[in-house]
Amino acid sequence: MVYIERLFRISTPVGLVAKLDRAYRMPSGLLVLVEFKTRWSNQPCLSDVIQLSAQRMAVMGQTGQPVASYAYVMVKAPARGALPIMHRVQLMTDEQVVALVGRREGILAGRILPRWSPSRKACLTCAFRAQCDHPHL
Repeated sequence: MVYIERLFRISTPVGLVAKLDRAYRMPSGLLVLVEFKTRWSNQPCLSDVIQLSAQRMAVMGQTGQPVASYAYVMVKAPARGALPIMHRVQLMTDEQVVALVGRREGILAGRILPRWSPSRKACLTCAFRAQCDHPHL
């Protein structure tokens, strides 16, 4: 283990600040990221992949060290005595992260229209639910 709860920052190609849970160095020198989550749903989420992908970019940009294109999400149920289960996820490319940051900025600036989530569950917990006209609601 080489990093625990460490903050990384980059300003190019986009500004990112990412705090990673853990990074492990493989014998080859490659770093592998691990994110810990507590939730009832025992599966990685797209938001986990986005978070880890941004962490990867920030670590590589700040340190110059190689980071694996995959990572692990350790999911533990909030129940007493529950054991964490490891899930391997494929990370987004740097280009995909840059495009996602650009899309977010465009939405916040009003230049791009947001899309509805295909998930009813996501709609029910969305911060913009009161302003939305999605048929799920």
